Amino acid sequence: MKIALSSRWHSFRWVAQEHEKASMNPSLFYRTAASVSTFGVVAHEFVGAPMVLAPLDNTGLSDNVIWLHHFSWHTGSVAVIAMVGMYLYASARPGNCPMAIVATLIALGFAALAVSLSLISNSIGWTTPAPYIWTMVTVMGGIG
Repeated sequence: MKIALSSRWHSFRWVAQEHEKASMNPSLFYRTAASVSTFGVVAHEFVGAPMVLAPLDNTGLSDNVIWLHHFSWHTGSVAVIAMVGMYLYASARPGNCPMAIVATLIALGFAALAVSLSLISNSIGWTTPAPYIWTMVTVMGGIG
């Protein structure tokens, strides 16, 4: 069993390495995805948080609801910081395409969430950077 799993892992790494050889320059796309993600997390924390989180304290909502919103807000930032690390690792070490794939799948989830909420729930989402930034990161990661 261990041999079968080991050979499958090596096969997956070989496919990833061959993909990277055939791609234009995956490192450039991964670094671009990391840069856009960094911009996104900085904007999220330093521009978005004061606009969204501070006014919640004056709404009269229960402390549990406010705490959960703060927690969820910052959890998104932690996830994006992890994505930045994955993209940078993949760009610095050729052959580590799986790291970028995971980061791109996370970005795809963020993009799908932002676009679907904007389409289905409330069009105010189109006035935020989320649908645009995460779609751009998904495209950069996908091309890489």
